[in-house]
Amino acid sequence: MKRSSKIWLWFALVLCAATTVLNATQGRIPSVIIALVSLAGLAILLFAQKKAGYILMCCCYVLSFLVAVTGSLSSGNLLASIVMSLIGSLLVPVITWLFIRRDWAQLR
Repeated sequence: MKRSSKIWLWFALVLCAATTVLNATQGRIPSVIIALVSLAGLAILLFAQKKAGYILMCCCYVLSFLVAVTGSLSSGNLLASIVMSLIGSLLVPVITWLFIRRDWAQLR
């Protein structure tokens, strides 16, 4: 795996950990659980260099999107909540894919 990919994955780990802490302080337990599993996926991708880590991370972000949309159903501006949740859920997986796509065949 290239150095730039590893740097991004470290940054993504820190970003995901910060999001987990934020969700924990606000009592969003389902989001905390999903974020912890996503952290595990990122760690598997970074340290074990396995495709399963990326797939696990993507599944977590899909679940995170669904939890965020479900949680915002009672808010007045559902469309804005959906758009913001979609952006948040796509950001890390898409950027990660852009970094690891050339190394995909080398991952186990």
